[in-house]
Amino acid sequence: MFNQRKYENTDFNVWPCFVDALSSLLILIIFIVMGFFISQVYLSNALNDSDSSLKQLQLAFYNLQSKIQNAEAENINLKDAKKSLEKQLEILLTQINELKYLFKKTQENESKLKVENKNFSDKISELAANIASLNLMLETTKKQHVEKEVKMKADMELTIAEKIDELKKISEELKTLKKQIPESILQNPELLRYRSEFFALLQNVIGGRSDIRTVDDRFVFQSEVLFEQGSNEIGKSGQKVLNALVKVLKEIALKIPKNIHWVLVIDGHTDKVPIHNDHFDSNWELSASRAVSVVKYLIIQGVAPEHLAAASFAEYFPLTEDVSKMAKNRRIEIRLDQR
Repeated sequence: MFNQRKYENTDFNVWPCFVDALSSLLILIIFIVMGFFISQVYLSNALNDSDSSLKQLQLAFYNLQSKIQNAEAENINLKDAKKSLEKQLEILLTQINELKYLFKKTQENESKLKVENKNFSDKISELAANIASLNLMLETTKKQHVEKEVKMKADMELTIAEKIDELKKISEELKTLKKQIPESILQNPELLRYRSEFFALLQNVIGGRSDIRTVDDRFVFQSEVLFEQGSNEIGKSGQKVLNALVKVLKEIALKIPKNIHWVLVIDGHTDKVPIHNDHFDSNWELSASRAVSVVKYLIIQGVAPEHLAAASFAEYFPLTEDVSKMAKNRRIEIRLDQR
């Protein structure tokens, strides 16, 4: 068709078409620019909305991250708490097992206690019966005790009276013995101890003979033990006796302290029968000679002379007045005294 118009009208004007095309193009461009502008506005709003959403998302991310960190910390704490609880659970399980064991033992002990309780109950019943019986016996015993106490009191009063009488007699005897002890011994009681020991040892060595005895504070030898009748010479049997005496005396002498000045006194005694011969004019000479003979023999056997003394009493201190027992008065007495 266009080609037809071209040939029909050779005077065709192109400008209006160009203007129309340009207008259309301009309108298109304006439309495109307006579209682009509108899209830019919409895009800008969208971008602004996206930025706001992004910031919100970032803030939410940060909050979420913080919550995650807090959750991790809580998770760690929970793990530690779990471990602690597990340990506590183990301890509790152990304690539960122990309690179960103790409970079992308690049940066993309870059974035993029940049996023992029954036994105790039986014993208590038995004891109650015994107590009743004992109470009855006690009442009976009390009555008997009262009767015995009355009797014992009476017997005791009688015994006390008898003991008082005995003490009076002993007191009198002590007074008598005290009078018999030389004043020198009383002034030095320590010597009395050694004298008692001396006599005790001598009694053990020579004792058992009726012709050698202890009288009061002295040792008494019958004259016949040491001498022949009417003689002042010591026989062999007498020497044996004196040797035993010397042995004991030496043993005691070692114990006596040096500050005690002791002396062994030999006393010669005779009976009432007077003597007068070539050797002795009287009983004084006989008793003195015999005492001196004993002193001399002791010195020969090693006794220190400064610890010896001889005395003569003749017939004036007899042990008996019985004529049939005059032999007792013929004697040698030995006493340990203080010089």
